[in-house]
Amino acid sequence: MLKLSRRAAIAFAVALTLHTAYAAKHSPVPAAPPVDPMDGIDTDNDGSISLDEANLAASAKFDSLDTTLDGKIDRNEIKGHITLATFREADKSKDKFLNKDEYMALVAKRYKAADTDNDGKVDAEELKTPAGRALLEVIK
Repeated sequence: MLKLSRRAAIAFAVALTLHTAYAAKHSPVPAAPPVDPMDGIDTDNDGSISLDEANLAASAKFDSLDTTLDGKIDRNEIKGHITLATFREADKSKDKFLNKDEYMALVAKRYKAADTDNDGKVDAEELKTPAGRALLEVIK
């Protein structure tokens, strides 16, 4: 067994710690696989989102946000899922709640805006636009 003086042992420990910290900081971190924004929405796997698929996803999202199971969502239930501006845009009755009809009307409006070529479906390129990202906000 190798015997080191106390000073040499401390120097070795410091050097090992510094090396470990440097290696951890500078080692390549594997990139996360790209996330397909259509995952879970494009149910027929045709590479685009139909209005029916968007409505199905939006209805499920609304139901998951309605934690009080009262058929409406308030700003607390929706916090972190859609912006306050989106909430206000959808709240047509101005009662500080969104019922499912209000939410689905917002989805239809966003879908129409995202379907820039008016072909009745939103593809991956259209989802990259500001209107496409706005649609994803309310359906994903």
